Amino acid sequence: MFNIITLIAAALSLTAIANDLKFEKIYFNRDTIEMSGLTKKGNDLLFVGDKLSNRSIYKIIFEKDRFYYKDYINLSNLSGHKMYFTKALLFKHGGRIVKSPFDLEGLSFCGNDFYLVNEQVRHLLKISKNKIYQYDIDFDSEFKKLKYPLGKISTNAGFEGVAIDCENDIAYIAQERSPRGIFKVDLKTQKILETFLFNNETGKRGSNDYADLYFENGFLYMLERNNHLISKYSIKDKKVVSTVSFGKLPNIHLSELYDTGEPFGLAEGMTMSNDQIYIGIDNNGKPISKKGSELFNLKGSFSSLIIYQRPKGF
Repeated sequence: MFNIITLIAAALSLTAIANDLKFEKIYFNRDTIEMSGLTKKGNDLLFVGDKLSNRSIYKIIFEKDRFYYKDYINLSNLSGHKMYFTKALLFKHGGRIVKSPFDLEGLSFCGNDFYLVNEQVRHLLKISKNKIYQYDIDFDSEFKKLKYPLGKISTNAGFEGVAIDCENDIAYIAQERSPRGIFKVDLKTQKILETFLFNNETGKRGSNDYADLYFENGFLYMLERNNHLISKYSIKDKKVVSTVSFGKLPNIHLSELYDTGEPFGLAEGMTMSNDQIYIGIDNNGKPISKKGSELFNLKGSFSSLIIYQRPKGF
């Protein structure tokens, strides 16, 4: 009981002292596609979408206050796509027969390869040399060990982010919510090495969640959408060492930017450079609020990309 109370108190303390990130810029999409995962490859900012039709990795092209995108890699043209899609559609995955075979929710780049997570079927995918591969990882048994059988978890509460420790061939995969938690996977053996931070807690905005991941220098950064937080987790020390808040925009809070009618957060993608943090907003087709429209002189149902300054040492 003491340990549980201590952990809860520590989490509340981190939330209370989380500093607001310094806002730099917001860009609104010219289209209605919704970002569900972000990564950088050199100077290119790339994303994936979570609809069945979004079978590409897209490159963002910036304008003054807007952005558009173009295909960077069309997954439908890759060797192995047709076979993978057919199996994902027809066979039981993620504890269910009926599910979306393509629901991409995370993206990471390592070496010369891209890694993606497919939410509803609970798959880790790799794109290498114009081929698409599925890792053979027994997530089903691991969920049973955790006493959360996949068949009892919503298809919309699946894998939501992926980050790669390139040097050690390790993948970190975020189970979004109900429960939320992190899988640590050996990419060479395709075995789950560890699960951590699993819980089924709820907060004032609904289920606590992990919406995306980023890895750098022994630290795992976790995007907590509903709480508008990014937590920095030390892999070595097995604890959260710092937290920042990304909810504050000029004269408006992120929770007020869209008319959703719901308390849930909308941030779904996250990546970083040395001096910037990029947050992709999935507005679920909802319109920009009246307050947001007046502030940014824009009406419509456009997703957005927010750039913040990255604090020194974070």
